[in-house]
Amino acid sequence: MHWIKQPIGLLALLLITSQLLYAAPFVPANDQQILETLPSDSPPPRYLSSDSFASGASTVSPEQTSQLLERAYLQGDPRALGQARAQLDQMTDQSVETVMLRARALQSNHQFSEAKELLKQILSKDATNPDALLTLSSLLVVQGQFEDAMSYCKKLTDPSLRVYQLACVAQIQSMTGQLTEAKQKLNGLAAIAPGLDPSTARWIYLMQADAALRSKDVPLATQVFSVMDTQTVPALMARADWLLERQEYQEVRQLLQDHTDKDSLLLRLISAQIKLGDPKAQQNLALIKERIEVWKLRQEIAHIRDQATYAMLANQTDSALKLARENWQDQRETADILLYATAAIEAGSKKDIKLLQQFMTDTQFEYPALERDLRLGKLSDSSTQALSTQTSSKETPL
Repeated sequence: MHWIKQPIGLLALLLITSQLLYAAPFVPANDQQILETLPSDSPPPRYLSSDSFASGASTVSPEQTSQLLERAYLQGDPRALGQARAQLDQMTDQSVETVMLRARALQSNHQFSEAKELLKQILSKDATNPDALLTLSSLLVVQGQFEDAMSYCKKLTDPSLRVYQLACVAQIQSMTGQLTEAKQKLNGLAAIAPGLDPSTARWIYLMQADAALRSKDVPLATQVFSVMDTQTVPALMARADWLLERQEYQEVRQLLQDHTDKDSLLLRLISAQIKLGDPKAQQNLALIKERIEVWKLRQEIAHIRDQATYAMLANQTDSALKLARENWQDQRETADILLYATAAIEAGSKKDIKLLQQFMTDTQFEYPALERDLRLGKLSDSSTQALSTQTSSKETPL
C-alpha cells in the first residue's frame, strides 16, 4: 500500500502541460546558447552529464520516480515527467512497484491502452492490489467506461481502504445518474479530508468541484474552494472552470495571469481575456499556436484537447470539431464532453450532437445545462459559453 497515499488515478485527469520555448523551434548555434530559463522553484539538476546520469541510475529509488510523477501532475512540469521516464528506462526489474510506475508514466502520457495492459498484468498476479485497482478504475472513468470502472472499485474490499472505495464509487455515481447521492457521499468524505493525506484530500475536493460545476451548486462550490489549494494546476483548473461557468471573467484573469507557462491554464486565461476584450488574448493565442507547432514537430500525443480548445477560441470551427472528435475517442471527462458539445453546436453538426446525446442517455451522465444546449442545438449562458467566442469576441480571429 505504498502508493495508495498518492491517488495515482488523478494522473489521468491531468493535461500534462508543456513549458516549451515561446518562439518557433530552432537549432542552437552552440552548446552555450540558453534555450530556456527555468522557473525559480525548479528542483536542482539531478544530472550534469550523461556519465553522471548513468552512474546515478543504480541509486534511483521508486520513491524518487514517484515524486517526479507527482510533480508532473501537480505542477504541470513536463521536465519532471521526462526525468521519471528516463529513470524508468534504467530500471530492469519487474517488481510490482516498477510496473506500477511504468503504468503511471504511460497514463500521464495518454498511452491508456498500454497503461491498462500493465495494470491488468499486476492484477493477474495479485487480484486485490489496491493501487492497480484504483488506478485502473480511474483510467476507465476517464474513458467513459463506467460499468467496468465500478467493478474495480468494488474489489477494494480491505476495510483499511474504505475511504478510497467510497470515493471511487462516488466519482462514478456522480457521472451515472446518481449525482445527488454522490454529492452526499463526497460531503461526508470532505468532512474527514483534513485528516487525510493531501493527495487524497485533493482528490475528494476535485470530485466535489466537478459535481458542483455540472449541477451549478453554488453552496458546494463555495465550500470546496474555501479549502482547496490555490497553487497546483488541477486545483487552478477547477477554480477557473467554475468562474468561467459563472462568467466571472475578471476573476479568471486575476487568478491565471501569472500562469501562462501552463497550457491548460493559459487557454482558460485566453477564454476570459476574449470575453473581456483584452488585447492580450491575441498575443496569448499566438503563443499557444507556436507551442502547437512544437507539439506537432515532436509528434506528441497528449495535447489533443488543448489543440481543440485553441481551435475553438481561434474560431476555427471545423478544425475544433475534428480535434474534439478525435479527443473523444480516448477521453470522456466533463471537460471533454463540454468541449466536444461546444464544437458540435458551433459547427451545427447534428451527427455529433446526436452521438453526445446518446452517450448521456446511455450513461445517465448528469449535466443539465449541457443537455439543454444539445437538445436546443444552441449555446446558452451555461458553461459552454466559456469556449464560445463567435458572438462576443471583440478581437479579429487568427
